[in-house]
Amino acid sequence: MNRRTLIALCLAACLTASFASVPLASAQAHGLTWKECGDGLRCTDLVVPVDWADPGGPRTSVHVAMLPATGRSLGPLIVNFGGPGTSTVMLRPTAGPDAPPELPALLKELRSRFDVIALDPRGMSEQRTGKAMSCAEPAASIFGLVTARTKADWDAHAAQNAAHQASCHKAAKSAWHGLTAWNVAHDLDALRTRLGQEKLRYAGNSYGTVYAQAYLELFPQRVGRIYFDGTADHTQPDLEAWLRSYALTQERHLTRFRDWCAGQRTCALHGRDAGRAWDELVARARRAPLQATAGRTVHEGQVYAGAIKGMNPPRWPKLATAIRKALDGDATDFLTELGPDQGSSSVGGASLCNDFMPQLPTYEEFQAIESSLREIAPRFGWIEGRFELGRCWGRSGGASWAPHPLRVRDVPPVLFAIGELDNNTNVLGQHRVAAQVPSARVLPHGDGHASWAANSCLRRHVLAYLTTGALPAPGTRCPAERIQEVGR
Repeated sequence: MNRRTLIALCLAACLTASFASVPLASAQAHGLTWKECGDGLRCTDLVVPVDWADPGGPRTSVHVAMLPATGRSLGPLIVNFGGPGTSTVMLRPTAGPDAPPELPALLKELRSRFDVIALDPRGMSEQRTGKAMSCAEPAASIFGLVTARTKADWDAHAAQNAAHQASCHKAAKSAWHGLTAWNVAHDLDALRTRLGQEKLRYAGNSYGTVYAQAYLELFPQRVGRIYFDGTADHTQPDLEAWLRSYALTQERHLTRFRDWCAGQRTCALHGRDAGRAWDELVARARRAPLQATAGRTVHEGQVYAGAIKGMNPPRWPKLATAIRKALDGDATDFLTELGPDQGSSSVGGASLCNDFMPQLPTYEEFQAIESSLREIAPRFGWIEGRFELGRCWGRSGGASWAPHPLRVRDVPPVLFAIGELDNNTNVLGQHRVAAQVPSARVLPHGDGHASWAANSCLRRHVLAYLTTGALPAPGTRCPAERIQEVGR
């Protein structure tokens, strides 16, 4: 048993002995002081160790927000709607552009049964709390390696990420050493204890499922009901194998895009093979830059960057239009409608890399990986390797919680919803995670990433599970209702 596991078990035992019987109404007496914080929310701060492997070391605090139940409460439901980023802001009516439009309706439904509570991951919070770590230097665009054409471009991308990393470290001070999902899982358990919740009831979407994976390993005896939505695979230690799942999923999405266009008269490429149209566009861009308005040009990497954004099903119409216009002589949409996003000043990128890529390949090693990706996904999927690596290329020196197979046993039933059109947290990786949880029940559905709020069938089954523990019957599948893109 390693040191971190031993500490986790000791902490869990001590905290449980002290607080397991504390009801929610009495939580204030045990370190949680709730205050009104606008939009009907109540907020508090949770003081925790910077690093739970050193519980006697420096302390930090994380922001917690609660939407009290509107009906008779069944107790706390802790939620995380993805990121890595602020979670408490998602409880507000003006949650921002990353929030699905159906989220208020979902929250209303959940509040009819639960006190809905969100805990912000380390370093990420609403600006009004003063707990958000703002890094002086922005990260490189995650599309930077996709558009890179020379080794010098790769080096510039690395330098920008390194500068961002250094500025985040400076802003975070001692809290820098706790930026991992392993520590957030401990924070979740500390919050569970101080809420008087004997077993954790939790719903995690996207990155919120990384915290849930850590929790299953660390505190199996504390698991009550945990729902995974759009699961990010933290169980594959081999970077190349992890990237292969993304590459294969994206290659399949090109075929799905073609089939969708063939059946949609509104598709700008309807009446022609959209997949072949893509191949033709790439071949043209490889020979020479494509023409755009105002004397601009679009090179091959920019075409791929636009297609990565456009290959999410909600953006298929924009991708089809961009391809048709480019074939007709105007590739401007690949610079505008589907143009690469700029880098963020959030500390979230550092946390992601600490969790998923604490050890990076060299430039030469990645060329070999990319060669293998081109073999299995030659038309489009191979570019996903550059996209994923671009998040972390150039970073070093953070905390780390490296990917590894899940070590889970003796946990009650856990529900996984897996979208058949999910290319954000790819479906191959999601099934890999679920297969490592002996008590998992998989609920497939026909929509894309993070569709819990948008799919009424999902909402019905998930609410039944969270309230009563009832699982969907084996073989149940929810049909597509609305493909919802979140967090890409």
